[in-house]
Amino acid sequence: MLSGTLTLDAVEIFLPERETTVEERAEAFGLSPAQTHLFRSIHGLDTLRYDPDLSLYDLVLPPARKILADVDPRSVKYVVYPHAVPHAGPSTVDPVQEMLTMLGLGHATAFALTQQNCAGTVSAIDVAGRLLQADGDPEAKALVLTGEKIFTRDLQIIFNSCVIGEAAGACLLSWNGPGDPVRSFAVRTFGEYAAGVQMTAEEHRDAGADRPRVMGELIEEAVAAAGCTFDDIDIVIPTHPNRTFWGQIVQDLGWPPDKLYLENLARYSHCLTADLMVNYVTLREEGRLVPGRNYLFLATGIGSTFTAMVFTAAAQDATGPAGSRVLAATTTGTEGR
Repeated sequence: MLSGTLTLDAVEIFLPERETTVEERAEAFGLSPAQTHLFRSIHGLDTLRYDPDLSLYDLVLPPARKILADVDPRSVKYVVYPHAVPHAGPSTVDPVQEMLTMLGLGHATAFALTQQNCAGTVSAIDVAGRLLQADGDPEAKALVLTGEKIFTRDLQIIFNSCVIGEAAGACLLSWNGPGDPVRSFAVRTFGEYAAGVQMTAEEHRDAGADRPRVMGELIEEAVAAAGCTFDDIDIVIPTHPNRTFWGQIVQDLGWPPDKLYLENLARYSHCLTADLMVNYVTLREEGRLVPGRNYLFLATGIGSTFTAMVFTAAAQDATGPAGSRVLAATTTGTEGR
């Protein structure tokens, strides 16, 4: 078993070129003017990326291919694909195995994680790190893939809380690599709320009432395990349920207004498991991930599951394996087919 630290060595994202507005999506869903007003004026949504002509592979594979262009693919021994939608493809298809073939990673061990919904990306990073540590090969790497196509109306708009956009991200992990050291991981899951979108109104109220306390405890555990305090965290990098959700958390926990990064919420809405990577890359491009300072991934998944991870930004070459770039779709059709 290796000693040392898990590192985030490369992050890439992909955003479809086709942009739409909340009003256009609301019209497609047949929403009322009051619901549309809620999404824009209350929840803070504006635009999002959505391209029905792109396949799952068109969406997910481009950032992974950019990462693999800078490393030896044979060194990637593990691939983990967290997704919030229970079924990423037809029952007759295993998307993860098809992705391995298209990426030339047939030698790798690969699997999906679905149980923690949108909070699963942070858990996937932790699981991949544990596999690398137990593997014992100091040159081994792991790849975490995110991005999903939403096939049903009920999953494209969740309650009156969020409209789902499309994005994808990939990150490369190694043990004692050149990237951002991961300092800690914490998770909370409450099985009594596992029904998720099918919960009763009373269960929704109870889950909401518990949320600030749970978030506070989760963060306290994550920063303590990282050997720091919440004051040492420069920016909290979250998933994107909506502005109302996070506004209540910020108010209840008494955070400074600039602690939480929400600028991408209006640009891209909620992109399920890809939110964290999109936010990470945006912050890096804006020069706001400062080497030596600490940052916190904070994710929430429907069904009351929460994950947190502290990492320290490392000095990285923006054009090398530890850098990050944004890709935009230029073609349609099925990637790699």
